[in-house]
Amino acid sequence: MRSWPISIAMLVATAAAAQVSPVAPYVDPPFADECVFRHFDEGESPDFATDPADPYCVEYEKRDITASNGGAVRFLAAEPARFAQAIPRCRYWQQDHWRVQLTPDVGPLVQWDGSYWFDLGTGTAAGRLRNFRIAGQPAGVEQVAALFDLLAPDLSALLRQFGDGPGGGGGAVVCLGMSAPHCAAPAPPGRCFDRPGDGCEVAAARATVASQCDCAGAPDHGTHVRCAGGVADTAVAEGRLAPTCRNEVVRCASKSTCGRTGRVTCCRVGADGRKRCGVKHEGSACRPPQGGRACLATASSCCDACTAPACPTP
Repeated sequence: MRSWPISIAMLVATAAAAQVSPVAPYVDPPFADECVFRHFDEGESPDFATDPADPYCVEYEKRDITASNGGAVRFLAAEPARFAQAIPRCRYWQQDHWRVQLTPDVGPLVQWDGSYWFDLGTGTAAGRLRNFRIAGQPAGVEQVAALFDLLAPDLSALLRQFGDGPGGGGGAVVCLGMSAPHCAAPAPPGRCFDRPGDGCEVAAARATVASQCDCAGAPDHGTHVRCAGGVADTAVAEGRLAPTCRNEVVRCASKSTCGRTGRVTCCRVGADGRKRCGVKHEGSACRPPQGGRACLATASSCCDACTAPACPTP
C-alpha cells in the first residue's frame, strides 16, 4: 500500500514535499485543447519511446486494485515505469480512476478520481482528487484519508491536501521550483495571471531579484527598481517570464522598502476585509482604518506584506 502514492507524488507532491503553497485553485492545463488521450488498463504502460506526443495525455483505469487476484501486484508493477518515463515530456496530463477492493466479487471499498498535470515550460503543476466514495456511498475526503492513516500515511496526507470537497484542501496549482528552458513556449496575449503558470514565473523572477538586487544595501530605491527591471527583462528575453508579467515584477520592487532607510511596509485591513499596503516612513505611521486593523509587516515588498506570516501582529 505504501507504493500507491507514487502516481500522485510524481506529479504534484514535488511541490508539496518542498512545502510550496498553492498559487491558484485547480484548473485544467492550458494545453488541454491539444490533448489526445491514450487509455490504459491495469498493468499496462505506454510506450513513450514510440509515441513522442507532447503534450502527452493519458487516462488510466485503476479499477482492479484487488488483493486476492493479483490486481494490486499488476498495478504496482506498472506504476513506476509509467511516471518515470513521463518526466522527459514538457507537458503531461493524467487522469485516473482509483477503485480499491478486497476481492473481485465485491464492489469497491473506496474509490476516487484523480487529475494531475505538469508544464515544465512554466514550472507549474496541478492536482485534484474528487468523487470520493466508500462502499458506493458519497464520502468526504477526511473519511477516505482516515482509512489509509496507518497503511499509507503519505497517501492520506495527499488526499487531505488535494482532495476536493469537505475535509480536503481542494485541488491546487503549485510551483515546481524548476523549469526547462527548451519547453518554454511564447505566452499568448492577455493579462498577467491569466495563465496558471504566470504566478510561478513571477515568483521565480522575484526570487532572482532578491538574489541579484541587494535590497538593504541598495544606495537608493531607484537603483533597486532598475535592477529588478533588468532581471525581469532578461527573464522575458529567455522565455522564463511572460511579457505581460514583466511590470508585475517591477511593481513589487517599486512598492518596497529596498533602498529606503527606515521605511516599513504597513498592511491595513478595512472593516470590509479589504487589504491595502503602503510603504511608510516609520512604524508609528502605520495606523488602522476606522473599524479595521493594521500591522507592521516583516516583508520588504507590499506584494507580500499582507500575507501571513509576513503580517502576523495587529
